[in-house]
Amino acid sequence: MYPSASSSVTIRRIKTQKANSFIQTNNDLYSPTQSPHIFTPSNTKNSNFSLLKTPFLIRRTSSMEFTLQQLKQYDGTDPSKSVYVAIKGRVFDVSTGKNFYGPGGAYAMFAGKDASRALAKMSKNEDDVVSNIDGLSDKELEVLADWEKKFEAKYPVVGRVV
Repeated sequence: MYPSASSSVTIRRIKTQKANSFIQTNNDLYSPTQSPHIFTPSNTKNSNFSLLKTPFLIRRTSSMEFTLQQLKQYDGTDPSKSVYVAIKGRVFDVSTGKNFYGPGGAYAMFAGKDASRALAKMSKNEDDVVSNIDGLSDKELEVLADWEKKFEAKYPVVGRVV
């Protein structure tokens, strides 16, 4: 069984080395495995994009829905698959941090799981690596919010746990 997907478009902002080209983002979901299409002012003359002065990139994306069982497939043990960690039901692709979240990494116990409670409690205890955040203190919820912000800044969101 594969996660379901619905198509969306994400535009990402990146400043490149060449001629200050930019890519705009709206913080939607994106999949790093799909080929982007780069639009430049020269190939957008007959479209609404012609008003832009610099190149930008559009990625076709999938908003995937995972059960907790499906999420387990992305724990880093299969080298052909990405490594995912969920926080408050949002699934992040942490493959760029595979040395931390992959097998043998310091945070490998979070891979393929919703690690909300463990992150809030700053715990590596396997019993805490669950999505349930009921009963957490205000301080722990603040810690979880900080982790969520760090993940948002560093890793793409690829879906959500249902």
